[in-house]
Amino acid sequence: MFKNIQKNLLLKYPLLWNTKFVPMLLIGFIIHILFFGLGYIDGTIDFSNKIFVDIEVTAVLFGVLLVIIITILWLVNYFKNNSLKSYYSKSKNALFYEWVQIFIICLLLSTFYIPFNFGKQLHQRSYFSLEETKNRCETISLADIFIDGHFAETEIDSVLKTNLTQEEIDSLGPNLNERFYEVNNGTNDTNYIKFHKNHVVFNQKKYDDESLLNREIYEFSVISNEQDSVNNLKVKNWLHSNNQEEIKQLMTNYLELIHEHNLLTNLSVKSWFESTYKAPNFISFLYIFPYLDKTEAEYDYNYNTTYEKAFSNNKKAVKYSKYYVQQDVLKKKYNIVSNAYTNSFIEFEALLAFFYGALVFSLLIFSFKVTSGKSWLIAIVVTGVLNIIYGIFAAVSGSGEIYSYLMLFTLIGILFYFISICLKKRKKEYSRITLNLLLWSFFMIIPIIYFLIQEYYQAKKYSYEYIHNSPEYNWLRDHVVHMFTINFIIAVVALFFLSKMIRNWKGIAED
Repeated sequence: MFKNIQKNLLLKYPLLWNTKFVPMLLIGFIIHILFFGLGYIDGTIDFSNKIFVDIEVTAVLFGVLLVIIITILWLVNYFKNNSLKSYYSKSKNALFYEWVQIFIICLLLSTFYIPFNFGKQLHQRSYFSLEETKNRCETISLADIFIDGHFAETEIDSVLKTNLTQEEIDSLGPNLNERFYEVNNGTNDTNYIKFHKNHVVFNQKKYDDESLLNREIYEFSVISNEQDSVNNLKVKNWLHSNNQEEIKQLMTNYLELIHEHNLLTNLSVKSWFESTYKAPNFISFLYIFPYLDKTEAEYDYNYNTTYEKAFSNNKKAVKYSKYYVQQDVLKKKYNIVSNAYTNSFIEFEALLAFFYGALVFSLLIFSFKVTSGKSWLIAIVVTGVLNIIYGIFAAVSGSGEIYSYLMLFTLIGILFYFISICLKKRKKEYSRITLNLLLWSFFMIIPIIYFLIQEYYQAKKYSYEYIHNSPEYNWLRDHVVHMFTINFIIAVVALFFLSKMIRNWKGIAED
């Protein structure tokens, strides 16, 4: 089938035949479909935590190896026939169309991770609808107050140091805010000691800083910050108003999730409620282990630091119950579903990076095609030598901007040299080498100028007269992505005209 397609292309569309565009397009689509399937497999979530599927690293390494092999085979077949070296007739825009085909092939081969990530997130989203995910995450989030929710910091208070004895200062213990105390050393405020209050006020009632009223809910990305605040107030209103029915219903809903996913717990609604619900002050409650036991393999750094902080900050002895529930597993799995909904399938910045990667790779291939292997290798050596020399100049001068200026002037010089060769139809001489250098770097001129201007305004930002504000620098910093997007479009347009110059350049005499 491929032979028949290629034969027809050779007769009707020789450019497509030469680049092997149609077979490579088909191979590219097959690779994308393959990696979509691998990503879908990698998106499998086992909520019971008995099976762990993670093939991302293996799949990416396999993809890189596969792309390298396919690229080598493609280039071997592509470089077999070079119409430029055989002086075949070329239409005015044929070189540009050839680069476009090379670019599309490079883009298809290099973006296999995009369908992989798409398939992975699509599978993760398929377990529950968005609304169902929000409801389940809200249940887990609120229940965390009665399991493993961390204490919020109370308000900062201050008192004159002279009004306290050393014994009273020592009694502040973990409530002493050392960070504020260190900042105030050497200032006019050194006579004050700042510390966290040992209570919180909710609906005009004081609660101990280690009561359930000072615990915070767990946050999922699928729930907005505004909704988190509402949920936090909701559960604390239940406690404040002694609404036991709502609390028991929350615990019931949570345990239904635990049993649905075959997670382990020795809790019942009754034992859980009796262990943690200590109205009216909600202190001296028993702690519920959010995992099977302290030596559980899933016990990670976050939980470890949470409990270390609890031990160090609590004035009262921490009392653990005999109860446990695999809250760590539940939060971990639902975080995956939550993030699948809130994370985009592909960030624009990442997509732009793929486009630039394909641009660079396609220009390397294109430059080899329009010049020669010898000049291509010499250009690589010249590039390395120039970078070393310019790097030495920058190091000696102590300014990184020197390197950028030298590179900018070099690129502009190469551009004008090649244009002069084409316009005056002078002998080619070293123009093959300069053409390689030009094709590899012409699209860097605008970014270099952009960042040099940004450096200029950044220097002004830190100068005496401009210390408070530099709107130009802020604007440039905030529009870097836009600059690279516009630069890519300009690069493609510039390459359209440059390809015409290359066509004319090929007709210039060697000597």
